[in-house]
Amino acid sequence: MIIPSPSTYRPSLSDFKQAAERIKGIALRTPLIPLRTYDEDPGIVLKPEMIQPIGSYKIRGVYNWVKKLSPEQREKGISTASSGNMAQAVAYTAKLFNIPARTIVFDTTPQIKIDSIQKYGGEVVRKTFDEWVEYTINPDADRSFLHPLEEFGLVDGHGTIGLEIMEDAPDVETIYVALGAGFLGSGIALALKALKPSVKVVGVNSENSPHYYECYKEGKVVDTVTKPTLGDGNAVNLGAFPNSDKVLRLVQEVIDDVVLVSENEIAEAIRYLAVENKLINEGSSAMSLAAALNARIEKRGKTVCILTGGSIDPEKLVKILK
Repeated sequence: MIIPSPSTYRPSLSDFKQAAERIKGIALRTPLIPLRTYDEDPGIVLKPEMIQPIGSYKIRGVYNWVKKLSPEQREKGISTASSGNMAQAVAYTAKLFNIPARTIVFDTTPQIKIDSIQKYGGEVVRKTFDEWVEYTINPDADRSFLHPLEEFGLVDGHGTIGLEIMEDAPDVETIYVALGAGFLGSGIALALKALKPSVKVVGVNSENSPHYYECYKEGKVVDTVTKPTLGDGNAVNLGAFPNSDKVLRLVQEVIDDVVLVSENEIAEAIRYLAVENKLINEGSSAMSLAAALNARIEKRGKTVCILTGGSIDPEKLVKILK
């Protein structure tokens, strides 16, 4: 980690507001859009982060993180290890600051994400999962490294989503958000609960990558098996990383529950959002809606689903739509 951000770091409301000022004019202030339905109002609105300049919410945390670096740290350039969206945010942000960027991705990362990284001028290095994990432990020293699973300095930038939700929907009762590394859900929860402690934040995992679901249930980091999933952007085994207990502790503090969704439910959510709301979502993004639709409105009340990004392979999307 580059910025002093120990595992005890919990941003205050003031920190979130400062982050919102840093990213103003860079990240969009995304609107809340009602889920289109033809029957009874399900009480669900959507926060469409796929309309951000890079197609995902990651620009919020990454730009804010780079902005907080010292001039010396920033001039070195930046790097990260990512399944795709973080890498795009790093490459895009580096271009804004006119500094070099290097991104280490899985050898299974969708080509559409690779193409986007390279279009922004980022260097892309493909690695196997084991090599990817090793890089997070021993990254190249010639760049300021943004650790995807340990950089608590991302939390305040990501949490600006929570501030916007409270401004636009102060009567919100439940938030659904996919959990990958955990910093997005934790940041949103911290910002929301600073303004309205009664808000319930529900994390979502796919059945094929139940990392936080299992760890949350066991109360500690456990190894989980990751199978192929439409939610590939959030697929991770926390047990493979030496310090993941620190971010798990944060998730346990601020996330009220973690639920699972099936591959069929993710696919149906992708299809529904594309056909009815005209919003293209990757699997990790659509998981929030899939989970909300599984819960009774009497239990969840007015609900916001965080749609995290839209980087889905066209071929995969066409198959789902058919």
